[in-house]
Amino acid sequence: MGREAVLGALTAINLVLLAGMGLMQILPAKAQDGTGMLRGSGLQIVDSQGRVRSSISVLPATAGEAETVLFRLIAENGQPSVKISASTASAGLSFVGGDDASYILLEADGPETRLEMVEPEGRKKVIEP
Repeated sequence: MGREAVLGALTAINLVLLAGMGLMQILPAKAQDGTGMLRGSGLQIVDSQGRVRSSISVLPATAGEAETVLFRLIAENGQPSVKISASTASAGLSFVGGDDASYILLEADGPETRLEMVEPEGRKKVIEP
């Protein structure tokens, strides 16, 4: 009788676990309550083929350059199409066309600012105060 009771209890436990797993598949997922913080030294978002499509990274200070935070949006061919950078000395924003020959660059380097626009035919316009 003891063996049958143990087997019956194990069967009941397995049925409860199976029902719980079934409910987990049916019920919608729920986000955690509260505000969480994601921390790290970089972040990459990849597409279904594993190609990096967006990244945020902290580039360490090098000789003559301050530490820089860089955000990139990357096209499927691997070309960064949008870049935003910031450091203690400067900040910049660039948009690059699909042909890599056209771009817009907006930068503030210390007290100096400039806007540069280049088209594929080589036409270039620079606006500085």
